[in-house]
Amino acid sequence: MLPTRATLLLLAGLSAIGAPAAAQHVAVVRPISPGTSVMSLAEALLRDGRRKDAADLLGKWLSEHPTDGRAWHYLGRIHLDDARRWHRDGHAEGTDGGMLLEFAGAAFEQAQHLLADSGTVYRVLVGVERATYRVETEGWATAVAQPVSAEELPLPPVLGELGENLLASCPAGGVLVTGSMVETAAAWGRWLLHPEGRRNLILLRTDLYTWDPRYRVRMAEELGVPLDDDLPVALMKVASQRPLCVSPTVDSLTAPQLTWRPVRLVLAAGPEPVPGDSGVLSVHQLALTGLAGSVWSEAARDVYDLAARRNRDLCRTLFMPGDLAPPIPAIAACPR
Repeated sequence: MLPTRATLLLLAGLSAIGAPAAAQHVAVVRPISPGTSVMSLAEALLRDGRRKDAADLLGKWLSEHPTDGRAWHYLGRIHLDDARRWHRDGHAEGTDGGMLLEFAGAAFEQAQHLLADSGTVYRVLVGVERATYRVETEGWATAVAQPVSAEELPLPPVLGELGENLLASCPAGGVLVTGSMVETAAAWGRWLLHPEGRRNLILLRTDLYTWDPRYRVRMAEELGVPLDDDLPVALMKVASQRPLCVSPTVDSLTAPQLTWRPVRLVLAAGPEPVPGDSGVLSVHQLALTGLAGSVWSEAARDVYDLAARRNRDLCRTLFMPGDLAPPIPAIAACPR
């Protein structure tokens, strides 16, 4: 069946969002031949810095081949990357970051229908970017109060479990910093979908805090730190007032002057947690899914492995081999 909504939306978007004036030029794109795939041509255009030409090429291809899931996925990633560039480039006039996210979301929705597991996490990442956009325009409290449906954030169960574990590892009222794409999708996705389990946590994107002035203004206000403080100084002041947590892929050198301690899956600094303020950790979905059951299982297992390297107690608790079946995939940091 022809994916009408996404096709019309994306093709409209390709013409509505142009490249900056300095980048406009006469596009010369080789025709697609039996020996040359649309993906390889799009990749070549991206390597040349011709992002709009690559998006136009994929849009034209998808108007004629709407069941090409890989092309939908690739087009979605171009739009998502462009939305992120929009933040880094100071919210350039003539580009609508919110509209770029709509195009990315529509493309990933089609990719999810055609490729199943691959498109889901990228739809969650679009949801994270939408939440960030709302933070910039409305402020933290207003933005995070808006409900989000499970249909908008189709988080795979193995990553939903990882996100729940990361959130439960940071003491209530703390600030959680995530690093990798998988951690960010897992923690933010779970946090957005389950307001009742947020425990007054704040999720901080340190990359945006460093180079996006709009995001920095909003989050400095929410964290209660001076706007002019560099990130390490701001984090030190945060940790003097409330728990500060970094996920397994985040280097503790992000704030080198702090004294870090392992707390479950995270490293934490600042006030000690109140006993009993966190939920129970579980790797049931990881065991149930296994490495072959989802393209994201191995990525989740790698995050758990990094956590165990920092906190060996996990090998004797959460990752302890038991009698239950199926067993969890092997954690390299926990020899059996």
